[in-house]
Amino acid sequence: MKIAICDYKEPLNRDLNIEKNIFKKFLGEDTEISLYVHEGNEQAFKDAIADVDGILTSYLEFPKEIIQSNPHLKGISIEATGYNFVDADAAQAQNTAVTVIGEYCTQEVADHAMALMLAVARKLKHYDREIEYKHVYDYNSTSGMIRLEGSTFGILGLGKIGKAVARRAQGFGMHVIAYSPTCQPEVAQALGVKLVSKEELFETSDVISVHMRLTDKNVNMLNREAFAMMKKKPIIVNVSRGAMIDEEALLEALNTGRIFGAGLDV
Repeated sequence: MKIAICDYKEPLNRDLNIEKNIFKKFLGEDTEISLYVHEGNEQAFKDAIADVDGILTSYLEFPKEIIQSNPHLKGISIEATGYNFVDADAAQAQNTAVTVIGEYCTQEVADHAMALMLAVARKLKHYDREIEYKHVYDYNSTSGMIRLEGSTFGILGLGKIGKAVARRAQGFGMHVIAYSPTCQPEVAQALGVKLVSKEELFETSDVISVHMRLTDKNVNMLNREAFAMMKKKPIIVNVSRGAMIDEEALLEALNTGRIFGAGLDV
């Protein structure tokens, strides 16, 4: 059995012994494990995976040409919850399995979403710059911070992470609403979350947090039209996928004061 751990330089800058030991434990001590650092050379990528049985990655794209370069590839395992950067149709056509981690850092991502919201709501970046670069602390150097208790927290995507975020937001005394077409009403109700249309969420939220899986239908969901609906000038938090937000429209919304601020992890 041959396994290739493939990725860009940055995500591979870590101890890979856990992954290697798991492969050897379940596939056998004679499992061959290779490491490929992608630097943009497509042919080098193809050569690196030409005869492997499986691939482990976090961020690499797998278009049709890459997948078809190894017709005997048994599987691509992704150390994340999404697989939007893999041509799933091409993989299925040659019986190459694509797997993700359903519980990948659910609690950590939810914590991080709240950290980003708090950082923006309390203008921590502003005060950090004042102290770090100007060496002054002036509480009145900014104003207009948001009181979270009693405000409305809108969630786009009430899946595992969305649910975890909802519970945290409720802990801050926030009213939680969600737009999530695949979520059953009884599930949301049990969680104390009101399901609404995305238009209502845009219009009534003080915070909007993105937790949807990226699909062709929700690319640039937060666009100029969406920002124009945001009457309450909300905080935008995105820990899902960058393509969920039209970045030019986001910049415009920030510059014109249509939104309070943005906390972005993607």
